[in-house]
Amino acid sequence: MAERYPPAGLAEDRAAYESRDSFVAEHRPWSPAQLVAVILGIVFLILGGIAIARTGVDFNQLTSKHIDVAGSTQTQLTGYLELVFGAFLLVVGPIPGAGRGGMSLLGVLALVFGIVVVAQPSSFYHSLGIGKGYAVFLIVAGAVLMVTAMVSPIYWGFSRREGARQRGSAGRHYNPVA
Repeated sequence: MAERYPPAGLAEDRAAYESRDSFVAEHRPWSPAQLVAVILGIVFLILGGIAIARTGVDFNQLTSKHIDVAGSTQTQLTGYLELVFGAFLLVVGPIPGAGRGGMSLLGVLALVFGIVVVAQPSSFYHSLGIGKGYAVFLIVAGAVLMVTAMVSPIYWGFSRREGARQRGSAGRHYNPVA
């Protein structure tokens, strides 16, 4: 792409303009909520991966084999659900502003599902292999996601600074343009 001359707001002749090196520094926005979403996404991916590794991949027996993962009983179906949940968290985690809605939604899903399992654990033991202990983990993870998405600030760092360095025998000097 050809460089546009003259740049906006710069009244110089072409030779003076071409004798400069210009640069732009950009700082991307970020939020501490991103770190929480990514860490929880990795935790769920690891739990799901361990569950699937221990149960094996057999779509005819998604709920029949119960195994122990991190102190909780799980099935192959639970492992798949954890993988999907962790992948969604990793998708919305790196987005500082737009990821808040996704984090809140996933947090609400985890919180509500955890509360339902705590209220009626026997309904989920056969198909998912989970009980009250795993449900409490879901409630805590959901609450952390929701609170972090609501409270965590976004540090908007889009600060552009353009400058120019004069070419010459005396060395390089910084002269701000903008």
